[in-house]
Amino acid sequence: MLSKINIKLLITLICFAFIGNSIYGNFESLSNQKISIEEILWLIGGLLFSFLSIIINAYAWKLLINNLAYNSNKLNILKLFLSTNIFKYLPGGIWHFVYRYNTLRLEFSTEKSIESILLEPLLMLVAGFIFIPFGSSNISTYLLCWSSTLVFLPLFRKFLIKRLKASKADIFSNKGHQSDGNLLLKINKTPIKMFYPYRPLFVEIIFILIRFFGFLCCLNAFSIGSLIPKIELISSFSLAWIIGLIVPAAPGGLGVFESMILFSLGSNLPEAPLLASLLCYRLVSTISDISAALIYPVKKFFKV
Repeated sequence: MLSKINIKLLITLICFAFIGNSIYGNFESLSNQKISIEEILWLIGGLLFSFLSIIINAYAWKLLINNLAYNSNKLNILKLFLSTNIFKYLPGGIWHFVYRYNTLRLEFSTEKSIESILLEPLLMLVAGFIFIPFGSSNISTYLLCWSSTLVFLPLFRKFLIKRLKASKADIFSNKGHQSDGNLLLKINKTPIKMFYPYRPLFVEIIFILIRFFGFLCCLNAFSIGSLIPKIELISSFSLAWIIGLIVPAAPGGLGVFESMILFSLGSNLPEAPLLASLLCYRLVSTISDISAALIYPVKKFFKV
């Protein structure tokens, strides 16, 4: 039986093959794409929006930790998030979580540290689901996606956190150098105290929206952003972003996000400009992650 990691790897390899085949089939058209001053300005806009979205994402995590009734004043949560976000590109896709865990547990208990980390991607997923129904007129799609906000209600949250802790405890105990062999037993006995995260969720929704604006700028750089309704665009973007967050074995969701966009929008947009937009958006996203990680080192260097 294939393990979860092998299944993720298989899906990622299929996506790479799909993207590679698309690039090969449109290589001549891609090579004819021109980037003028106007296109460069659009890409710079995409970079700025992507960079801003990371700051907003970091702030949402800070609000989430505060919502958990943890005193985070002794830690610079924004600095911790921004400086570790780049680690998601390392093989395995877990090292940003591990580094945050090792830092948080210096101030919080093991249970609180793990809970703070596990709920952050869940908050992003719920925020992403908010936008998926926008491309559909089916009321059941709205109900299904928007009902994801119920996972933070006490009953659902307690069950979900317990399952997440059970599935991820080995990662923190092995990678986080946790010597306690009864880690799983301890964290499952921890009482869960958290108000509904209205503010963190609202900020995370803004994060998705700003992230989408960065993607839209890349589409506009190749003059295809106006060829499809924006509500359909943000719906496809959110779905692809969610799948790229959950599924991939490649760092940063490389290949999976691009494949989902091609699959959902390829019939409505010219393929070569869409491919060029996706390649540029991947470059823009990576540069913005690196830039965000350098904020505090640069501030320290210039003593700002």
